[in-house]
Amino acid sequence: MKNQFLKSVLVFGTVLTLISCSDDATNAVSNLDQNAIVPGIGSSASALPAVKATDPCWLLNADQAYLVYPNGAVTDANGSVVATVTFVEGTFIGTITKIDGTPILEYVDVSELPLTSLNEVIAALAPASSAAVSTFSSEALTTISSSSTLLPASSETIVVTSSSSEKESSSSTAAPVVDGKLTITGSLTQTVAKNAKTSEVKFSGVENVTRMSWNAWWLTEPVQSGDTYTIPASTVPEHFQPDDGNSVSEFFKVNGKDYEFKITISGAAPQEKSSSSTAKSSSSVKSSSSTAKSSSSVKSSSSTAKSSSSSVASSSSKEVVTTGCPTIKTKGGASGTGFASRYWDGCKPSCSWKNNAGSAGPAKQCSSNGKTENTNYDEQSVCSGGGAATCTSQIPFTVDGCDNIGFAFAAVPASNGGQCGKCFQLTFTGKGKYETKQNQKALKGKKLIVMVTNIGADVNQGQFDVMIPGGGVGLYNGTSGYGWGSQGDTYGGLLSECEKEIGYNATNLLTKRKECLVEKCNKSFSSDATAKQGCLFLANFMEAAGNPMHEYTEVECPEVLKNKY
Repeated sequence: MKNQFLKSVLVFGTVLTLISCSDDATNAVSNLDQNAIVPGIGSSASALPAVKATDPCWLLNADQAYLVYPNGAVTDANGSVVATVTFVEGTFIGTITKIDGTPILEYVDVSELPLTSLNEVIAALAPASSAAVSTFSSEALTTISSSSTLLPASSETIVVTSSSSEKESSSSTAAPVVDGKLTITGSLTQTVAKNAKTSEVKFSGVENVTRMSWNAWWLTEPVQSGDTYTIPASTVPEHFQPDDGNSVSEFFKVNGKDYEFKITISGAAPQEKSSSSTAKSSSSVKSSSSTAKSSSSVKSSSSTAKSSSSSVASSSSKEVVTTGCPTIKTKGGASGTGFASRYWDGCKPSCSWKNNAGSAGPAKQCSSNGKTENTNYDEQSVCSGGGAATCTSQIPFTVDGCDNIGFAFAAVPASNGGQCGKCFQLTFTGKGKYETKQNQKALKGKKLIVMVTNIGADVNQGQFDVMIPGGGVGLYNGTSGYGWGSQGDTYGGLLSECEKEIGYNATNLLTKRKECLVEKCNKSFSSDATAKQGCLFLANFMEAAGNPMHEYTEVECPEVLKNKY
């Protein structure tokens, strides 16, 4: 939205704004004949098709009440034409402009507003008192009908169903939101038709920003200028269909906090939602662990074609620990839904400090090369100038006889507290936190048993940040002593590099991402066979799936994890 005329759009069932209503105007409304032609104002309005007080229309309650008619007229609560609406052909997505040319709303989906008529508004409007302002009350609005059928201005007949009182406003006109040093201008929740444009969203006061997902790959690349980060208006492609439902979300980490930009696509066929989806956390400040992000770019790369030497089968992440699969016993403790991210920052695990260890004792720590155990648990972390680091022996692994069960160590939310040495079973649902592609679907039904060795202020409830070499170092990089090669993107590591090289809508993503990751693991960990096994675990067992959703439950720790803890 290029102007600040309309500060907010409030629809049926929400807090309602005030409208001006003088005594004279109230009398005019009260005396209006239900079959009278709505009077126009000015020459522009007189050219509009006539509407009656009984004609169905949409109620838009904004800086004042507007009645939007499918023939292009927009009146106030007195029945005077004060604006016009221009619809995108074949839709009820319209731009509303005042008679004097001042824009009111761009690309608003009026079909999401309650249906009414001028007569019903008159009946719902409380008589004016001696005060200069009156309001629509929630009780009054419940009397307004939402069952009318509207005909658009064209000859084509479109039936509009009842609008929900819980629908979100589609607008770019939300009042600026101030969140600490950050100011957000434009709506982070929009409803847009295919072939129509989203509205610009601007973050001001930005200190650092990362785009975390590319689900809406058609969004124009955001631009940062100084401390301002702008997501430009972008056209929704005609062929675009969200992977899950009729909406798509992009996630941005700004000043250490996660923000969701949700776009509902009008006309997109709703699909069944996963019961395991979770709400996005409002906070994600980096600490001891680094949450893995879904991706980094939508640009394709010529490097997507991989040689046969980088086949997924070229190396194995299998580690024979026992001759049989351990029995996993549930404890009836914490359970829920969430997602699995990935990291390996090399820092001393939080659970290696004696004060954090709990009944399981301190987690193993090693010297800066990750190979030699360091039993001085008062030693500072390599990430703060000390000599204690993560042991490479704590890579994720599989066990012979456990074809669909993997084992790993992970960080949990710092807010949970007291979970060092606890174990959880993650059962993957086949969905992803930021995208659901072939890779996430291939993981469905597999289980990962994780043992807690670390905490993170950035880790959300239900999230397990799994320790995987090449998974991304985050804000703290303690891997210099390992002698490894490139660790890929800061957030998401080598897999995020593969995602942006291959793209997000390429054919056969499952094979291409796995081949790419195997090649990068072999190269980055050519001098460290143990770390390479851990990296290949993400390609082989985890199907190169970024941020998969899971259901989790607390279990008794199996010996194969306790021996490595």
